[in-house]
Amino acid sequence: MRILGEFQRTDGAIERRFTGAERKMIRNLATGLADVMATADDPDGFDDPVVQRLLPDAVPGDEEASAEFRAATRERLAEAKAAGAQRVVADLEAAPGGVVRLDDEQAVVWAKALGDLRIALAARVGIDNVQKATSPQGLMYAWLTWLQGSLVEVLDAA
Repeated sequence: MRILGEFQRTDGAIERRFTGAERKMIRNLATGLADVMATADDPDGFDDPVVQRLLPDAVPGDEEASAEFRAATRERLAEAKAAGAQRVVADLEAAPGGVVRLDDEQAVVWAKALGDLRIALAARVGIDNVQKATSPQGLMYAWLTWLQGSLVEVLDAA
């Protein structure tokens, strides 16, 4: 296995070794995402750019329809996003030597969570174009994009 590289399928599992810095970065982002999703139903949080991007209005411009949709789905969607982020944290913390091993079902959870982390980071720091993202946060966004892509490629090859 390569120390720093793409996800790979090995002996029926999808795996990748994460450095300590990578684990810490992902853990911090995922914990923050789970915290934001835990308060997603609080009307004070509706203006949070992360909440707006991850749980957008269903019918922009129609507050009544959006409120109805929000009431029917927001809690469930926020819980699912928080659970995915928490799963990533748990897997990273349990990874011997930093090697995360996933079955296909777990890898799908990871792919969704990495997408949510990317969107949350972009919303929080105002990234709207990865090619123009040269700040440290932009480079982190680009790396998360690449990481998610490598995981999707392994899943797609199955």
